[in-house]
Amino acid sequence: MFERALRIGEHTARIGEHADTLELMMRGDVSPDEAARFFDFMALHFAGQRYMLVTGDVSQLGRVPAESRRTVMRQSGRVPPIRGLVYHRTTFTGRVLTELVIRGYALATGADVPVHFVEDEAEARAWLARRREQLAGERG
Repeated sequence: MFERALRIGEHTARIGEHADTLELMMRGDVSPDEAARFFDFMALHFAGQRYMLVTGDVSQLGRVPAESRRTVMRQSGRVPPIRGLVYHRTTFTGRVLTELVIRGYALATGADVPVHFVEDEAEARAWLARRREQLAGERG
């Protein structure tokens, strides 16, 4: 059986209560190696999924250097499309870094990724529930 959580440097990645959700706790800078390890974890856990949703706390996110962002672009084809991202407790810098990373991901995949920032985890879970409903409606 696979581990549902993984420590990557000072960061944590885990599968959420729903099988389509990746929950992140970002602390400090994200190296290219750490970015690649996130994709290893996602490729293992989300294989066969139609999509992924991402949530988490990025209040302590540090730098995401250009090489780390390039790693995200190179690795993006290994995982199902991210169809929504909602972070809580996000600083202005965290928002800017998130937008940079997601723009690179969208450029590499052609995905349209709704990005949302909220105050707390409860609001993030509510947003995820609404997003799942929207995605379920697309199946028709």
